Amino acid sequence: PPPTFDVSCPDGATQAEKCQVGKDTYVGWRSFHTHCFQCHGGNAQGSTFAPNLMERVKAHVDWPRFSYVLQHGYRGTMGAMPTFAKNNAVLKDKSPLY
Repeated sequence: PPPTFDVSCPDGATQAEKCQVGKDTYVGWRSFHTHCFQCHGGNAQGSTFAPNLMERVKAHVDWPRFSYVLQHGYRGTMGAMPTFAKNNAVLKDKSPLY
């Protein structure tokens, strides 16, 4: 199953800074910004050499496929994504998902 995201915002909040996230959500965000955003962009909306992950996950890729690509990498028309199977910094806290 895909991960869930724990986000809590006070009523009427109009800024993300007013919201709080659970530990797992924060760790995922931090991991993305350490290892993924350089290619996929800060909001996961892609670049000239890496696809928009938001659109891919919504329209084309289910969670098992996404997990597989994280572990094994991918070579496609836009370029190549490295495998993260041996990168404990990316996958160490994901054991229930893999």
